[in-house]
Amino acid sequence: MKILWWKIGITCCLFLQSVHPISLTRPILPEKARLEAKTRANDAVFLSHDENLFPLSEDLKPRVDFWIDVYTKYDRNDYIIHDSNHLTVIYTVINADSLFDNPQAKRKEISKLVKRVKKKYSKLLRELANTKNFAKLKGEKRKLFERFDYTTNRQVYRRASKNVRVQQGLCDRFLQGLVVSGRYMSHMRRIFRKYGLPEQLTVLPHVESSFNIRAYSKAGAAGLWQFTRRTGRKYLRITYEIDERFDPLLATEAAAKLLKKSYQELGSWPLAITAYNHGLQGMKRAKNHLDTKDIDEVISKYHSRFFGFASKNFYAEFLAALKVVENYQQYFGEVEFEPPFEFKEFELPTYLSIKTIKKYFGLDEKTIREYNPALRRPVLRGSKYLPKGYRLRLPVQIDPQAIFARLPVEEKFTHQKHLNWYRVRRGDTLSKIARRFNTSVATLMTLNDIGNAHRIRAGDIIRLPAGHASPEGSGEVEIALKSPSSNKALTEKDAKNIKTAPTASADSQKISPPFKATIPEQKLKVTTGRKIKEGWITVEPDETLGHLADWLQVPTQRLRQWNRLRYGEDIHIGQRLRLRFEKVTLQDFEEARLEYHRGIEEDFFSNYQITGTRIHKMRRGENIWTLCYQVYDLPFWLVRNYNIHLNLFKLKPGDKIVVPIVEDKTNGTNNIAPSPH
Repeated sequence: MKILWWKIGITCCLFLQSVHPISLTRPILPEKARLEAKTRANDAVFLSHDENLFPLSEDLKPRVDFWIDVYTKYDRNDYIIHDSNHLTVIYTVINADSLFDNPQAKRKEISKLVKRVKKKYSKLLRELANTKNFAKLKGEKRKLFERFDYTTNRQVYRRASKNVRVQQGLCDRFLQGLVVSGRYMSHMRRIFRKYGLPEQLTVLPHVESSFNIRAYSKAGAAGLWQFTRRTGRKYLRITYEIDERFDPLLATEAAAKLLKKSYQELGSWPLAITAYNHGLQGMKRAKNHLDTKDIDEVISKYHSRFFGFASKNFYAEFLAALKVVENYQQYFGEVEFEPPFEFKEFELPTYLSIKTIKKYFGLDEKTIREYNPALRRPVLRGSKYLPKGYRLRLPVQIDPQAIFARLPVEEKFTHQKHLNWYRVRRGDTLSKIARRFNTSVATLMTLNDIGNAHRIRAGDIIRLPAGHASPEGSGEVEIALKSPSSNKALTEKDAKNIKTAPTASADSQKISPPFKATIPEQKLKVTTGRKIKEGWITVEPDETLGHLADWLQVPTQRLRQWNRLRYGEDIHIGQRLRLRFEKVTLQDFEEARLEYHRGIEEDFFSNYQITGTRIHKMRRGENIWTLCYQVYDLPFWLVRNYNIHLNLFKLKPGDKIVVPIVEDKTNGTNNIAPSPH
């Protein structure tokens, strides 16, 4: 597609005149309905900025103003090209709607276009840094010179050339978040009052997720409050059956606890709010290093590899969101908020299947999901039961005690359903596996979300129907940690050319060019002949001592004792740990561990897909962590699966690694930038 550059309007300006204001067309409501809507609005947005708790300095105002415009002037089709350190410097705004008529073309081409524009300004700024005579500047260079207050300091332009950044507009998402907030805000404010916290903090989900309860980032942060699994497990239940990060009320309770802890340790709301993005330990280091609680001083003087744009701007984003919520009519006109969420809870005395809930409680799957967003797909699809003790949310008109009392005894279960897994071997096809385990290809495809029966690969882990045990049960127990079929493990030699992954059977699909797919495996060596079995494992990505202790059903301190680890000492990927199976069987441990990693990967591939690969040549100062979390925003486990031939912890400048190209499957509906909490 040929792009006419004059259409893009690349100019150096503070704001473009072509930005489209939000227009809302609302029906005229009857008086009673109008009063009810006004009450909901008051519950949702009646918040005011308290300068004593949340100071707004002169230094912060330009940042806050920038984010107010992002939230209220620019929508998701607007791409703001700006300086990341000086947010008043906006080079141009690209409006995708005015350039691309075809939505598919827009999605494919906008990323390339934005990169070209960023490179253009970086090049212009580098040329300014090398200019010998500023008086002779013309055209766009002259405009940039004027924008930087006619400074002849070449270092200013050299730094600016490295700080060209793009920000997508959010006003349509913010408006939708306002509408949805009416559903939850009264509950959230009640929770924050319970913990003695300022109710203004309840606007943070506008910053984190635009009040999208299904939001999911590539780094694995989930839900309204964007908890990662690592932090979330301290406050929430996260299993293969239940993920409370997606429950807006339980996640709000967890966020209140985390924010209260941060404030108690930092003694400042600006620092505590920033810690929600940067992490409590990181902010404690910043505070101690500078010996200050002043957020302006921290932003301007604290330097850390991970204290980047997102962390520096998080408090300003909060203040901007608070101002927009407080004055929403000024920016959006009248907003019809959703009515408050009303429900009743019933603690399940036994395990129940999803079929039982549908049949006897008279609910369809949509309603069950709406009231119980923490239920994961294995439960909703019937592979797992709703756990005993789970607090089932129901419409207020249902009498759960009476319904449960009438349930037939065969509908009540005392134990959770166990899943069986099988590692695909070379030469396997789905039809061969189905015959081997006396099941059907259609059943295997449904259980494993396989869209194409020919797209399985040697090393894939697939789920078998209940009662069909895997023959791999004797001797060494394989702890399989392999992503679903959407992922492709590549060798470095073929990474530039391979676009599809090999199938398990050589005759099921022709691969060109051919290569061997190597899948990383971990084997748990178990000492037999003892009363209590012992073994050694290798720590995998996203595992903590807490996870291992949970799967073994022992205190974390026991694990520390077995491995001579000091209190507070972290474990790392690749570390060997000694385990003792005192409370659970080896098979129970294996199942819990496998389901944990399957859950991570299933969540990821529910929101993203791999569309190709690129080669990255390591530069001086880079390591695998900066590459994953700063350069490409990808989870480590995914990058590792594409580079199983490399030791990613010993990369040197010049080394080449394969990086998967990840595309959003939901067109931005659920996917947002990550926050490390």
